Parts: sequence; C-alpha cells; structure tokens
Amino acid sequence: MKTSQTKTFLLAASLCATLAACGGSDDDSTTPTTTPAAAAFADCFDVTAGVAFTMNDPDAGGISDGIQMVTEPFEGVVRSASVELMNDTTVRSAATYWSQESNGIRFWGLLDYDSTGAVETKTLHSDGFVLPLAMQAGQSTTLSYTDTYSHLSGDQAGQTETSAQQYTWTFEGFETLTLGGKTFTDVCRMRTLDAEAGEDGPSTLWFAKGFGLIRVQHTNSAGTILEESHLETITAQP
Repeated sequence: MKTSQTKTFLLAASLCATLAACGGSDDDSTTPTTTPAAAAFADCFDVTAGVAFTMNDPDAGGISDGIQMVTEPFEGVVRSASVELMNDTTVRSAATYWSQESNGIRFWGLLDYDSTGAVETKTLHSDGFVLPLAMQAGQSTTLSYTDTYSHLSGDQAGQTETSAQQYTWTFEGFETLTLGGKTFTDVCRMRTLDAEAGEDGPSTLWFAKGFGLIRVQHTNSAGTILEESHLETITAQP
C-alpha cells in the first residue's frame, strides 16, 4: 500500500494588523485571526473511555472482535486501556494498558484472559517501553525493555518468565483514514520492527485520537502483506 505523503502543518497567514500598515487607511481596527492547532503525536494515544467498535479478525473465520476504550486500575493505578472482546461476545480476551507521562507514552503491560473471561496471564513491561512525547514525522526510536510474564491460572499458575524485547518504532507521519463511516484526521502511522524479526517484516499501526489502534498491517521481509485488520463498525462514541 502506498504511503500517503506526510502532512505538513502550515500556520495560517496573518492579516495585516491595521489597514494603515498595509498602505490603506489610518483605521486602527484590527481583524481577529485564528490559527488552526497543529496535530500532536501524543494526541493519538489520548483515548476516550466509552468508545467502542469492532475490528475484523482474519484468524477468527470472519467473526469480528469487539474493542472498548476504558480507564481502569492496572497495578494499583488507573490507566487508559484498550480491551479486546472475544468475537462478538462481551467476554474479554485481552487488555493493554498505557498512560501519558512527562517523559512520553508509557506502556505498562497487558492481561490475557481464558475462554471464560478469567485472567490467565499478566505481562509487565519494564520502564524502557516509552515512546517520546513529541515524536516528529520520520523520527525513529529503539525501545529496549524486559517483559515479565506471570501465569495466574491454569497448569502453569504461579510460574514467572522474563523475556528481553527490542523494537524500533518509526513515526511515519499523520494520515486521514475513513473507516466504519467515520473520517479520522491526524491519524498517527507507526512502523514497528522487531530486532529479531527474521523473515517477518515490519508491522504498521494506525492510532487515532479517542479510538486508539484502528488499523494494523503485518508484512514479511519482502513487503508482502500477510495480515491486516481494521475498524469496521463504531458501536459507541460518547
């Protein structure tokens, strides 16, 4: 898929402060002007609790997954979260948590649920999983962190494992997307690549203000799209 040109935000040209300054009359009146606010990278991770939508799931035989934006406690602190529901049910399958901190967008971890909706595993990210707060189009950052997996139920309950992670995230710029009958402006297009990708290529993620992740695309090292998922239907928009 061709990447659309990165948006450049131009400041609106100011009108002359007075007609006299432009060589006109000596009327002192001024014309109020407004300057459109430039999009900010951090806005793409500012979600609205209560927003809900469906995303197609290529691995579920055509059945879409429900997605809900919530704020709820994780590790004792209320954080933003994206909750994935199993197919078209209200049973949770996963929840991902993050927050905006003074040093950037901090991803804290995730919960995975079993088929009954009970928490099965908890993953905690170390403090290396932080995206700069004001990334610019074309900027890349390599994140090195450790994941700690705790098994909370099942045969492995009580066991803990750790795994070193290293990903390069590139902010490719802002885009406009129309999905589910809604036009999203200033969507952040992110490219991620695992340091140990092997034959797997980068993934491309699209984040929209209020909605979080609304599109994802996985490719192999040759650039062939292996899998894609995107917002289909908006079911709640407070």
